[in-house]
Amino acid sequence: MRYFWLSLKAIFIKDIVTELRAKQVLPTMIVLGMLIVWVLRMASEAVLQSEAVIGPVALWIAFLFAGLLAQERSFATEQQQDCIYALLLAPVDEGTIYLAKLFVNIVLLSIFEIIIVPVVIVAFKLNINNWPALIGVLLLGNIAISSVGTLFSAIVQLSRARGALLSILVLVILMPMMIPATFALLLVFGAIPPEMIGTGALAFVGTLGSAVGYMITFDAVFVVACWLLFGFAIKE
Repeated sequence: MRYFWLSLKAIFIKDIVTELRAKQVLPTMIVLGMLIVWVLRMASEAVLQSEAVIGPVALWIAFLFAGLLAQERSFATEQQQDCIYALLLAPVDEGTIYLAKLFVNIVLLSIFEIIIVPVVIVAFKLNINNWPALIGVLLLGNIAISSVGTLFSAIVQLSRARGALLSILVLVILMPMMIPATFALLLVFGAIPPEMIGTGALAFVGTLGSAVGYMITFDAVFVVACWLLFGFAIKE
């Protein structure tokens, strides 16, 4: 167990230090997120009283595309000069490599969220009465995006169209999670009137607790599944 934690820590620190020195991904993520928020803020001005609805949508769109940008670079360093083979030859379990990469992506996306969430709140004049719920929903979405993206980033690295292929695969798999995730953020920001909760197209989602439960289940299933499949994927 001690060797597992040492291996996990070594890979995690290597990737974090490499990113902080090179500054290749995080600045691009922030610029992309700001651009998405600005475009949607301009669009919301054409529709009166739409900020509470478009704000949460802007958050998830920014998170999705920034997350894809970060995960596309997860194994880019290892692919240079075939360094991935040296990592695989090291006495480290493939699952440990996956968990380390997963934690790196979660940290990068968390830093991005810390910067972009206040921008969205100010830009769309959003009111938040439940900060713990907001943090919990964003963290669960972060884990979902990072878990799926980390696995498929390793799978598509050798493809010439890896960026487009990664986006298609990850977005399709994340679609079931994004429905309760968007619903949860709309509730947190008060964009859905209480009388509409559990009715119409949102009937199957139910309450905020139900939406969070769906997200927790999704995260648990896909983190475990991706961890188990990573060893087969990385060796192909």
